[in-house]
Amino acid sequence: MSPNAATHKMVSDSPNFWELPAESEIQGITIPEQPTAAGPTTVRITHSNSYGPFDEAEIFVRIGDPNNPTDQDDVQSHADWVPAKLVEELVFVDDDYIPRDQAEEPFEDETQWCATYEAELKIPAGPRSIEIKLVSHNPELLPSLVLSGWDFTVA
Repeated sequence: MSPNAATHKMVSDSPNFWELPAESEIQGITIPEQPTAAGPTTVRITHSNSYGPFDEAEIFVRIGDPNNPTDQDDVQSHADWVPAKLVEELVFVDDDYIPRDQAEEPFEDETQWCATYEAELKIPAGPRSIEIKLVSHNPELLPSLVLSGWDFTVA
């Protein structure tokens, strides 16, 4: 079940989608949908997990080169990563998404969770990509990695 887009920021059904280990998924959108060089672009990323909250991760974004994407295991070589700030955290309880801070924890069963992050980028004109770096503080469940392939052209 998807949350109400009018009340929640969670990204769902995006073409910018990555499946990760440990039942995690990452989805992203840009605001505006088609970035322009004339102004800032908000990058909105949702990290979700079907088992429950995954607090042991940080999200960063950067402007990449679609012709030379960063390797998935290369979380160290670039210094221009922009931290994405947590703007919403939801859990699926009693057939509805609610803010995590309003839910009673610990959860008894597997509980769908999602955390939405945002960062602002100024994207220059031309062929570009957005790369996402997930830094995991629990590498046994989910390794730190770079996600690429979110390519577009900025006018």
